[in-house]
Formats: sequence, C-alpha cells, structure tokens
Amino acid sequence: MVWDEAVNGELSDDYLAPTQLDFTQGLNTVIFTTDREGDDRDIFTFEVGDGLELTGIILDLFDTNGSDPNNLGFIALSSGDVLGTNPDTPDPSGLLGYALVFESDSGSDVFELMSNGGGSQGYDGPLGPDDYTFWAQETSPTSDDWSVTFVVSAVPSPSAFALMGVAGLAARRRRG
Repeated sequence: MVWDEAVNGELSDDYLAPTQLDFTQGLNTVIFTTDREGDDRDIFTFEVGDGLELTGIILDLFDTNGSDPNNLGFIALSSGDVLGTNPDTPDPSGLLGYALVFESDSGSDVFELMSNGGGSQGYDGPLGPDDYTFWAQETSPTSDDWSVTFVVSAVPSPSAFALMGVAGLAARRRRG
C-alpha cells in the first residue's frame, strides 16, 4: 500500500502540484475517494526508476456506493511531474492515455485500455523510466471509492542465449 486517503490524507486536486508518491518495484496500491460533480479530483505523481517499467494499472475497485452501476469514472495518465492538461479545459493530446471505467471494470488491468484514449498520445506496451501523473475524477453527483494498483516491473534483461549469439557474431566478424 502506497497511499490510503483514509490514513494518509487527501490527494491533491491541483494539476500543477500533484501529490508525490513513492513507487517501488512490484505492486503499488493507491486507495482514494472522488465525489460530487467533479469537485474532487485526485491527482498524483510517481516515478518509474531506472531499470524499471510500468507494465500494468489494475482497477482493483471502482464502487459508486449504490448509485447507478452504469456510472462512469474517468482516469488518465500523462508523462511528467504535472498533469499534461488542465482538468477544467481538458485536451487529451497532453495525456498518454485515458479511459472511462464502470464498476464492472473492477478487477481488470486497464493499462492497455487507457493507451487507446481518443486524441491522446497513446503508447504501446510498458512505459519506461520517467515521472508519470495519474488523474481520477467522478463527473456525476456520486461518491466513488477507488483502489488502483500500479505494476512496476524490472526491465527484462537480455537472455544468456541472446548474449552468446551476439558474442558469436562478434568473434566470427573478427575472424572474417
């Protein structure tokens, strides 16, 4: 658990001053609540360090607390230590990706879904070392509980077989 609003306090709602969270290799869970017509945005920044990559964003829980189960929540990701767009006048081109999620998406890895947000920059596969900013928001008059886990993995090292192949090519080239 990296952050729980019930324990650690409210996450920032300022896109230019997100809450800084410390992520490590493995599972990094953030628990928070958004509520009431978009007045409560939750925005936080984290760093994916050298030798690591972001490989998943699991929506562990999106619960609209008994309101309409078809209610949508909004999530977005941008590169850098501030959000790439002003939430009051959003422009998706400043985002790596975004998605609208339902309660039924709970338990799903939404990483790939987010990469396909229309008008966003998009991405293919894992995201390497950098600062990233995450934005979650409720846009209707409900209160939503969220639990999101960010999967940070070690960058796979080249296999020993591949290294031996490269060494063999180098030796062959020297002889020839």
